[in-house]
Amino acid sequence: MKSSVKVRDSILDSASWLFDRFGYEKTSVDEIARRAHRAKTSVYYYFDGKLSIFKAVLQKEFDDVRAGLEDVRARYSEDIKGQLVKYLTLRMSLLHSAKVYVQYMNSPYIYGNNEISEVVDASRADFDRWEKDYFMSLCRDGQKMGPLSESVEPEAFAKLLEVLLKGIEIQFFHSGDYESMRITYETMVELLVSRTTK
Repeated sequence: MKSSVKVRDSILDSASWLFDRFGYEKTSVDEIARRAHRAKTSVYYYFDGKLSIFKAVLQKEFDDVRAGLEDVRARYSEDIKGQLVKYLTLRMSLLHSAKVYVQYMNSPYIYGNNEISEVVDASRADFDRWEKDYFMSLCRDGQKMGPLSESVEPEAFAKLLEVLLKGIEIQFFHSGDYESMRITYETMVELLVSRTTK
């Protein structure tokens, strides 16, 4: 069982590297197998084809993002303001480290309906649902613990953050100057959260 997971992970790691470096279209199952030091048949034992590998790579990236953000939630459970600041800043860093997702966001596949965009949209929709639930829960916790007013509607709180963050993500993915964007964004988060939760 353990070696089965190891083989599958080696295939995903190889595919992730290739998709990041060359893109989906220019990566073949043969190349994924070769880079993973596996027979092509062993790749097909775990996956139906290149698209299912791509889907699994994206799922792993979003799972890693969620795991990092869940850790923030656990570590800052008694400090809503600290949790929100850490979550918002770490979120962009974790999404930036989702290399295949970012590579997709900077590719022509982002435009129009195709099998790749459908897979990306489904993976992103799962993350968005999880994040909406998180923000609603954070809002309720903030109301119980004091930093947020009872008049703040949890669903509106979550929706507003979702819209703002998606707009900011576009700047991160397309600016070409991640470090400058990161520093500016983290400064803005500190200022805005400190000011609005006093």
